[in-house]
Amino acid sequence: MEPQPLPGETSQDWKSIAQDYLDRGDGFQAHMAASEGTHQHPGDAEAWFLRAQASVELDHGNDALFEVTEALRLDSTDPRFHCVLGDIHCGARDWVRARRAYEQAQALDPGSPLYAIGIANTYADNLELALPIYEEAVRKHPDNAFFREHLAAALADSITDQWSEFADDSRSITNEAQLDFSREMLARIAELDLRGEEFTEVRAHIAEIRRVVDRAAQVKWYGSDHMAAYLITVAVCVVTFLVAIGTGEGGLGVLAFLGIAGTVTGYVLRHRMPEWKWTRRSVSQSVRRSGRQPEGA
Repeated sequence: MEPQPLPGETSQDWKSIAQDYLDRGDGFQAHMAASEGTHQHPGDAEAWFLRAQASVELDHGNDALFEVTEALRLDSTDPRFHCVLGDIHCGARDWVRARRAYEQAQALDPGSPLYAIGIANTYADNLELALPIYEEAVRKHPDNAFFREHLAAALADSITDQWSEFADDSRSITNEAQLDFSREMLARIAELDLRGEEFTEVRAHIAEIRRVVDRAAQVKWYGSDHMAAYLITVAVCVVTFLVAIGTGEGGLGVLAFLGIAGTVTGYVLRHRMPEWKWTRRSVSQSVRRSGRQPEGA
């Protein structure tokens, strides 16, 4: 039953006004309207909930926590209230409390996949647990852009999470297992429909990952700090070969030829390779976390 205005109060529907401002993305005005609603009707759980949502929009975490806690004190049976509590704890990276709140919301409304997505979001450091939840939500609701966006972002994060991590917190591909895994995940992402404007940010993130993967696979030549030594060795072998041919020293000529072939082969093997292999050679001393490794390594 809607609370009735007390004598002297206006009958203005502040909750509807607050919701309208929230729908327009105006958190400040929404909070002002919802605050007026709670002042007039302090026992109205919905008004406190709208205040909490507005505070979340304004990034006022402490205010939002108080407001949604008050909403839950007045009505602990509304799953939306628990969900916003989870959002607040997620913003503070308090994953345990956030997961507990989302699980409570899910228990109150088991049919909504939204709360399962919230639970998955709390596994920020364990994508193996999060990914099946995102995939199940997309499987059941393939037209839901919000769910597809979360799945795409999680798949993208799973790619970089398997790369080698360096002392400066950067990451890169340093072996073929990481390259193959990256291609596999990118193929899974390609199966999602990410054409809408709402996917702009995640598409940019995926495009950058794809550039890194393509670059890591590219075979090219790399310079050497010992080029003079290579050239001198080849020159000596060539001269020796020519002298041996001129003097009839066949054995020496064969050795000289093998020296030329070996030097050229050694240079090619050491300086023409995929970028991931060159990266591994160049930064092996600064790897802080090795990431995915080939089987048996």
